[in-house]
Amino acid sequence: MNLFPERVYKIELPEGSTIALNQLQQNTKLTDLLVLESTDKAFIGQVKENSFKVISSAKYGAFCVLSGDFQGKEGSIKIRLHLTYKILSSVLMLLPILSIVLTLSRREVEKPTELIFPVLLGILFVRFIIVELNFRLISKKVLNRLTGIIKLSAIKNVA
Repeated sequence: MNLFPERVYKIELPEGSTIALNQLQQNTKLTDLLVLESTDKAFIGQVKENSFKVISSAKYGAFCVLSGDFQGKEGSIKIRLHLTYKILSSVLMLLPILSIVLTLSRREVEKPTELIFPVLLGILFVRFIIVELNFRLISKKVLNRLTGIIKLSAIKNVA
């Protein structure tokens, strides 16, 4: 099991990859940085000859990064958590551990083993409630947005 969620899809395009990538390029604000900024385009990022790496321009869009590779009418799309959110959620998962270390160093607790359960709950809450739930909801919205633009004919979840 990975610390951060990730999805990989095998896709089929009704037309060739050049048409799909041209459509995506027309709807993408081209930039080297995957940073959320105000634009009238659907995506922000990079579109190359046979691949792309974009985020959605919606207010929730920077949470997931979509990267894709096409060969003819077939390809793959990988959706993963943006690096910024990986760092933020890692910090949130480390805060309960830091609180235990500080509590133990001050010797404020008589039975330190009683702190293990709340710390584990805090880490699991961040990982499975905050990160996983947001990833599932936002990745579905972003994939639907991408499907509307490049007209995917078949999507198969691989991982």
